[in-house]
This record gives sequence, C-alpha cells and structure tokens, in this order.
Amino acid sequence: MTGPAPGYGRDDEPLARILARRLGRALRRDVGTPWFGRLLALQATGAAGDALIALALAGSLFFSVPEATARGRVALYLALTMAPFAVVSPLLARLLDRYQGSERWAMLVSAAGRGACAWLLATRLDTLYLFPLAFAVLVLSRAALIARGALLPEVLPPGRRLVSANASLSRVTAISGIVAGAPGLLLVHWPGPGTELLFAAAVYLVGAAAALRLPSARGRRSDTEVRALRVRISSADIRRATIAVGTVRLLVGFLVFHLAFALRRADVGTLSLGLLIGSAALGSLGGAVVAPRLRRRLRESGIIVTSLAGAGIAGVLVGLAFGLTTAAVLVFVFGVASGAAKVAFDSTVQQEVPEGARGWAFARFEALFQLVWVVGAAIPLIVPVPAGAGVFAVGVAALAAGVYYVGGRRMRAAGGKVARAGGTQER
Repeated sequence: MTGPAPGYGRDDEPLARILARRLGRALRRDVGTPWFGRLLALQATGAAGDALIALALAGSLFFSVPEATARGRVALYLALTMAPFAVVSPLLARLLDRYQGSERWAMLVSAAGRGACAWLLATRLDTLYLFPLAFAVLVLSRAALIARGALLPEVLPPGRRLVSANASLSRVTAISGIVAGAPGLLLVHWPGPGTELLFAAAVYLVGAAAALRLPSARGRRSDTEVRALRVRISSADIRRATIAVGTVRLLVGFLVFHLAFALRRADVGTLSLGLLIGSAALGSLGGAVVAPRLRRRLRESGIIVTSLAGAGIAGVLVGLAFGLTTAAVLVFVFGVASGAAKVAFDSTVQQEVPEGARGWAFARFEALFQLVWVVGAAIPLIVPVPAGAGVFAVGVAALAAGVYYVGGRRMRAAGGKVARAGGTQER
C-alpha cells in the first residue's frame, strides 16, 4: 500500500483554509503593532455597530411615501446630520487639544455610549425615545471619527506611512459594514429589530474593551500653547486640499439624492437602489485599496488630483449616456475617488498639524465636510434637475476643482522660486 504523494496534503488543502491563512497574513501585516491593532478592532466594531443601527432604524421613509413627503423627510434628515457636529465639535476639540491622552477616553465613551443607546433602543423603537437615542448614536459616532484622526499618528507602526494606515482604517470600516449587513438583515426579519439592536450593543462593547487598551499619556497644555499650535492649520497646502476634498464631498452629497429622486421618478424599485448602494460600498473599499498604491508613486496632493480627475471624467461620460448601469459605475468611481481623497487629506493634516491642535483640526474639517455634503444634498431637494444633466454638471465641477487645485499649487511653487531668486540677487 503506497502513501500519498509528496505534497498531497498541501495540494488538496481546502480553499477556505487557504483563504483564511492568506487573510490572517494580510491582517498581521495591517496590524503592525498591538496599539494599531486595537485601533483597527475599535474601528471595525464601531463601523459594524453603526451599520446594524442603520438597518434596524431603516424603514419605508423614502420610497413608500409621495415625493413631496419624501423631500420634507430628507430635509429633516439633512438637518439632523449637521446637528451632531454642532454639539460635539467645540467640546471635543477643547478636550483633545488640552488634555494629552484624552483620545482614548473619548473613543471609550463613544463605543460604550453607543452600546448603551443600542440596548435602550431595542425596547423603545415605538416610543418617542427613538429620536433622542438615535441622535445620541450620531453624536457619539462623530466623536469617535474626530478622536480617531487625532490619535492615529500616536499609534502609527514604525516605518508605516500615514496614507497606508488611514487606508487600513477605511478598509476595515467598509468591510465591517458589509459583513455586518448579512446577520443584521437576518435578525431584523427574525426575531426582529429589537434583537438586532441587542446584537449591535454587544458589538459596540467589544470595541469598548479594545479602547480601554489604547495608549493614554498624561499632561495638560495651556491655552497659549494650544493657540500657538493651531496656527499651523491655516497653511496654504491644507487650505487648498480642504477646498478640493470639500468639493468632492459636496458632489457626493448631490449625487446621493439626485440619483435617489431620479430612481423614484423612473420607478425602478428598491432593487436598483440596492445596486447603487452596493456600488457605493464597493467604491469606498476600492478607495482604501487604491490610495496606498497611488502613494508609492504620488504624494498626497497627487492622490487628490487623480481622484478629482477620475471622478470628473466619469461624471462627464455618464452624463452623456445616463442609465441605471452607468449610474452604478459612476457611484462606484465616486466612491473610490471620495475614499482615496479623504485618506490623502487626513494624512496631510496628520503630517502638518502638531499633536496639540489635531483635535481642533479634525473637529473643524469634519464639520465643514459634513456641511458641504448637506449643501450638495439640498440642491436636488430645492431644484429638480434632469438626471443626465445633473451628472454631467457634477463631472464638470470635479474637473474644475482639479484644475483649481493644480493651478494653486503651481502658482505657489512659482512664487517660491521668484522669492528665492530675489533673495539670491540681493545677496
């Protein structure tokens, strides 16, 4: 009786085991250090919990009512999305910049607080408590976003670029939201949304345990020191990057509701909406995958320009040949562009802004980006625009923002050369 041929066990290894082994290797490479691994775990549980909350609260608030009613409800929703930043930004910025190590406590409170809100929501979906609890989840989620941006440079693995680390966090966010969707949908349908919210509460508490083990320095900065550090936020590079990325956010906000109302008018059904949502999710994941690869050849500014150019070209082409399939492609491309540009922008801020001003910087920029997103989303609410024409205009606007960004950088570079030449002549 002969034994198996050499290498038999390896060649016949189940595909699932091969994939699991490769995924494990990729995760170990992504983690790098225990501190960054805990931040990734916290981000994953937060994104999964937020997705579960969204599924539990999702109802027929848009497609099952007349368009005029839907527009009113969307306007209320847009106002609510801005409110958390108005509540959390001033308080959190002061806390993060004044007290060293406060990022850990902010993220711990955010995770534990969202877990408590999900647990309370599980038995209060049909009461007036629904709205304040849902609002509290939004506030705490935005607080975690600001604290994460401020904390990342302190837990960055040695030799790792900020673009790569930010992209890892974005990948984890997208994947966790997608993975949480399947069990979330099952639990919503049976036993019901209450059980699904209890599951979300458990997921958030796992993240709170990870937050407890993040680094926490001690110390306090004076008002004078904090004000001196915040001067760096007004650099020309950050201002131009803010305008460029803000334009992307405005256009994304416009596209979301422009396409949603276009689908309503075309009466294509919720399956088509699901196609667009899936394309957006895959695009966000694609942006996180593409950004580190672009960084090997380009600086952060080059990633932003490439994102604007890709989104602009896609918008112009889809505007000329608008349809459901091309709209899905457009949403995917804009997802990639928005994700990559945001990763590059966050990395720029983390590089140029010192530790004692990062909390204020991220609070300020996240609030600004949410504001322009709301402005973009409000346009199709106020002025109904034909589907193809609106998409074409989005493409032109993205290309114009790219030209502005490149032109501003070149003018600054030319001005620097003239100043250096003048200094040389004087000497």
